[in-house]
Amino acid sequence: MKIVNVQMLKYSIAFIVLLALPFKIFSQSREMGVMLGVMNYKGDLHPQMYDTKNNRPAIGLLYRRSYSNHWAFKGALNYGHITADDADAKDEFSRNRNLNFKSHILELTGQFEFNFFPYQTANPSTKATPYILAGFSVFHFNPKALYNGEYVELQPLGTEGQGTSASPDEKLYRRTSAAFVFGGGMKFKLGRRWGCTIESAVRKTYTDYVDDVHATYADPNAIRVEYGKTAAILSDRSFSKAPGGNVGRQRGDTSQRDWYVFTGVQFTYTLSKHYIDSCRPFRIKLW
Repeated sequence: MKIVNVQMLKYSIAFIVLLALPFKIFSQSREMGVMLGVMNYKGDLHPQMYDTKNNRPAIGLLYRRSYSNHWAFKGALNYGHITADDADAKDEFSRNRNLNFKSHILELTGQFEFNFFPYQTANPSTKATPYILAGFSVFHFNPKALYNGEYVELQPLGTEGQGTSASPDEKLYRRTSAAFVFGGGMKFKLGRRWGCTIESAVRKTYTDYVDDVHATYADPNAIRVEYGKTAAILSDRSFSKAPGGNVGRQRGDTSQRDWYVFTGVQFTYTLSKHYIDSCRPFRIKLW
């Protein structure tokens, strides 16, 4: 599984870099902008797809190249936070588990966009369109848990026994991973060179450790020996334990990987004074 994730990460980086190259054959209108919005999370600590109370601020910088009135490629660098707490769960298992986390997300993403109606910010004759998108992201995360009034990084603590005598072959997970992106939104013209986009896109990640929860409880004594008392405590914070302890019992859901969502508003400024009509692929119209 780790080999597959590393290969997917390499392919995702190559995909984003390749798509960002300025192919002269298809050189069309270009624009840059900012995105202001929120990030949300779905995973072991919050299995529902979207909950507004878990929204946390997010920002981004983007570059969009329109190949025609219908097709565009967008590259973006985004930053935000995600969070969840078992105390807010509706089911008894999660509330008793008593885990919490927050994590920053730093993301590099490349996405293809398809406009349902002809649209380019550089095209004065277009006004608005709904659109869909798909692509890949490479992102960095770093889950932390609130403990004694402070946030403690979880990955170095091996909270599921990684690298301990209980799981000597299991290594600490990587805090950089990849995700498949899909979503959509609406694009609007605000003026001759300004545009506005409302977008929501889901990231289906290739890791189940965004929240530091994946499989089963490990031996807290082995964790204490390897990583210390705090690590042992944070590995199992459940209010009530099974007879004989929770070792080997379910801590997370191994059948599902983690997701996160970036929803927001984009404001863009076109850098081009020309565009190409998608109905006439080789006819350049100048202002």
